[in-house]
Amino acid sequence: MTDIDRTIPASLVELAQRALRNGRIDEVFLGFEGLGADFPAPIGWIMHLNRVETTLAAQLGISDVNNHLVVTSQIGSEPRAFVGIDRPMMDAEAITAWIDLPRPTDTGEPIADLGDTEMLITAVRNGWSVQRELRRADHMFMCRHAPAEMCDRLPLGASYQLYALNNFYNVKDTPSHRSTGAPVSRMIYLRRDAVPAGPWLSAMAEGTRISPESAISDIGVRAPWYADVAYFDKGAETWIL
Repeated sequence: MTDIDRTIPASLVELAQRALRNGRIDEVFLGFEGLGADFPAPIGWIMHLNRVETTLAAQLGISDVNNHLVVTSQIGSEPRAFVGIDRPMMDAEAITAWIDLPRPTDTGEPIADLGDTEMLITAVRNGWSVQRELRRADHMFMCRHAPAEMCDRLPLGASYQLYALNNFYNVKDTPSHRSTGAPVSRMIYLRRDAVPAGPWLSAMAEGTRISPESAISDIGVRAPWYADVAYFDKGAETWIL
């Protein structure tokens, strides 16, 4: 039997890298798609992309597209994005074009690469779900209430959420079943100034302050309760762990 490659598809990695590096997307989430609380593995990957702006639909020439895109991919399939009922799914080329749309001047210029892309992609390969938010809305609010000459000097912050899901929380007779007192997940938060690649300001894990260096070290290794992504065997018509 041919070995199945369980790693995240290269085409999805390329889209995530582009979204993280070009500074046009305000919120990037890359994590795992599940089948249900009792299934002990993810079945694919999911990426959420958010833009803080009001004119994207006009740029696209359509009236019913918002500024949020959901991209999914499974083993053996290319990334696709759902954009609405009775509309074709977006392929990788169309998703790339959406990511590269220029920002309206009233919502801030793209920021330079923060140098965090490989850290986040490595975390996903290790089983962590990751989210980075450019706190552009906060920055815009501060600029509106500050003298105009100060706006350029106000730092644009970035926040990160990384979590590992306990895939075995509802799986009986496993060491990580909820009956053993095992937690349902582990959450890590990081904050930094994005000016660009500004200093790390703080980090927390499960409500306890830790050093940013410790947090970065944690997400650099395999996540607790790691499980390979399952794939669907069409011949057997079932998911294979």
